[in-house]
Amino acid sequence: MSKIKKENLKSGTVNRKPKLKEKSAYRSVILSAVIGGLLLIISILLNGGYLSLFASEHILFQTLDTTIKVLVILFFFIFMTISIGNYKELTGKPLDLKLIVIIFIFSLIQSFRDSIVFSFSFIGLLMIIVYLFLVQEN
Repeated sequence: MSKIKKENLKSGTVNRKPKLKEKSAYRSVILSAVIGGLLLIISILLNGGYLSLFASEHILFQTLDTTIKVLVILFFFIFMTISIGNYKELTGKPLDLKLIVIIFIFSLIQSFRDSIVFSFSFIGLLMIIVYLFLVQEN
């Protein structure tokens, strides 16, 4: 049984709600992709060593720097998965495991210079993927 109630339309009226929903869905795809792209640029600058947040060698600043780098990578993965998943849903195709693995690998490539960032990113990405599969099953 459908959750959306169908409205009776007269022959002279035009139903514009589906077009508006589709337009806002495409807008969501574009916005998620733009945010993911910005996070990719930030991640390349931070993890590539082109931009340094903290010049101090204090352990607190190093921990904060590592946390920010890992969170940028994880948010990149989330936003790109949302963008591609929404696009696939609009085209009527399911998001397959191949695309998730490609985004996963692309996310890990961003952190290959620092082993600590790589390991925390790997663990975080695995946790996100397990969560997504558990939610998808329900």
